[in-house]
Amino acid sequence: MKMLLIVNSFVFAFSMLGILLVFFFNPLLIWIVYLIKGKKTSKYSPTHPSVSLITVVHNAENIIVDKIKNSLALNYPSGNYEIIVFSDGSTDETENKVKPFTEKKFRFLCSPTHDGKSYGINKAVQNSSGEVIVFSDADAMLEPNAIINLVKHFADPEVGGVCGKCIIYEDISKLAKAQSSYLRFDSTIKKIESQIGFLTSSTGTLCTIRKDLFQPIPPGVTDDLYLCLSIIKQNHRFLFEPDAKAFIKASSRSSAHEVERRRRIVNRSLTGIYIMRELFNPLKYGLFSISLLINKCFRRLLPFFLIFMFSSSLFLSFYIPPIKVALYLQIVFYLLALSYRLLFQHLPVVKIATRLTSLAFYFCLGNYGTLFGVLDFLMGKQIVKWNPQKTD
Repeated sequence: MKMLLIVNSFVFAFSMLGILLVFFFNPLLIWIVYLIKGKKTSKYSPTHPSVSLITVVHNAENIIVDKIKNSLALNYPSGNYEIIVFSDGSTDETENKVKPFTEKKFRFLCSPTHDGKSYGINKAVQNSSGEVIVFSDADAMLEPNAIINLVKHFADPEVGGVCGKCIIYEDISKLAKAQSSYLRFDSTIKKIESQIGFLTSSTGTLCTIRKDLFQPIPPGVTDDLYLCLSIIKQNHRFLFEPDAKAFIKASSRSSAHEVERRRRIVNRSLTGIYIMRELFNPLKYGLFSISLLINKCFRRLLPFFLIFMFSSSLFLSFYIPPIKVALYLQIVFYLLALSYRLLFQHLPVVKIATRLTSLAFYFCLGNYGTLFGVLDFLMGKQIVKWNPQKTD
């Protein structure tokens, strides 16, 4: 019995530490470094390097016209700006929808086979002419000065890449507000990291890199994270620009879609991190290595921490009365998540209760998908291509 108490106490403490590292200690560490070192400033320039805006699509007939119109309307000198849409084996009317756009700065490329987004990005970059490559998803509507706000950072030769800010503009899902809260948390982390000169994550919705730093993206990885890590690996800074805004609909169309999406993202991001594992060397990459480990590995282990903490606290509560408090708090949290699913998602008029329970449910849902994503990665499952769900 004594050994069981020791083992469960260790499991409880370790799980609690893992959770605190993700949500408290990592942001605190970055903030302390920022206070000590101060903000790492960048040089801005009014010059406009040549830009290639690349969007890779697969069966995007319902959204591609709006994307092209939005891309054509952006504020950037037309002589230094080209738009490339690459169709990755689309079998719908995407190509016919694109044909009317014959402006010189717009180019359409296509592959007869569905080979995956990474393949499309690599081929589009090969055929681009810009000094700077901007990547943007088909369903992202960019604010007029988005590209200008991104490329201004390239006046600093140390900067190799910049990503923009995602904003949910249309609630097509009952979980939209919870997703917005997650995006605000993620943007806060990016903002703090960027202020000391690096990011441990990016967003494929809107990001840009110097073309001469582009490294072909291997299959089975998340392209945005891989691009970010490849820039850091080449000893350049990757930053966050909150004034470069991309407006999107809620990423999750339903609970099942969120689980599937999170499972895929986690699997592919861990694959990319494994390829770039040398970045975990703190002797070479310093604080970035530590933050990457916490933000991209420990965060992926959250479902395991949560399971272990609940099971260990359930056992310990019979022998260590104060542990009952931790157990009861967990039970209350999971009941809140369950109550959203069973009750509050059907009662949107109860705003505060709906907001709290939806956050709890979205957190649990995301970790459920993350759990399967980690297991898929450990079992060697690779996801090279999929059919993105960009419409309702």
